[in-house]
Amino acid sequence: MIHETMQPVDLTEPAPEIVADGSVTDADLGISAQARSMRDLEWVLDRLVERDPARRGGLLDIGCGMGALTAHIGGRLGITELTGVDLDSERLKAAAARGIRPLLLDLNEDSLPLASGSKRVVTCFGVLAYLNLYDNVLAESARVLEDGGWLLLSMPNLASYANRLALLLGYQPQAVAVSRFRQAGMRGKRRNPNTSANMPPLLHAATLRCMREVLDAYGFDVEIVRGFAPGERHGLVDRITRHFPRLSRRFLILARKRATA
Repeated sequence: MIHETMQPVDLTEPAPEIVADGSVTDADLGISAQARSMRDLEWVLDRLVERDPARRGGLLDIGCGMGALTAHIGGRLGITELTGVDLDSERLKAAAARGIRPLLLDLNEDSLPLASGSKRVVTCFGVLAYLNLYDNVLAESARVLEDGGWLLLSMPNLASYANRLALLLGYQPQAVAVSRFRQAGMRGKRRNPNTSANMPPLLHAATLRCMREVLDAYGFDVEIVRGFAPGERHGLVDRITRHFPRLSRRFLILARKRATA
């Protein structure tokens, strides 16, 4: 089911504390782990530009939030046709103020109201772990991307060094929540209200091996993987595991859609 975004929210009015460009604000940082890790995102974007310098096509951001990363990446890649999908109408209002076409969809089941092969780049930062399953988003991403198009995603790593240690000590791993209100079984009992306000719990992350396999099944070749941890100040282990993404807290994946027969 596709939800109209023009009612009941007036998407022409910017939300409070949102600037109508690609600048990342405190509000963006509060809901996006990737926005708190811009250096690693820029590293991957540099490699994308090296592989595909042509400035053309459209950009679709799945789980765009308030649109800061959508606008920023569009500017980096020289793409002006920007579309953002989210389930939060207030955040879509802010995205629209940044020049992004907003689509209010339930990513667990809704199809994208976009033509097949109409996008050059699809981004998806941190969204997959909130969903029941990944199939709908990956299948629709593959459909709307042109052959040779790019999928750039990031997500929590189920097999991170922190989760391996947590399991060894009998704790629940991060990004495998069983309650909306408590981090049951995890170190720390309650979700951080500063970064989790109005955010659903993370249902399940995936390992890097898992993501390579499922992306291959949906017609993608993984070209670049980058490990990262949210924030700018990292301990020694997080700095080391940036280069060993199968162990990092999160990872960025840049994958390219194979040509269809």
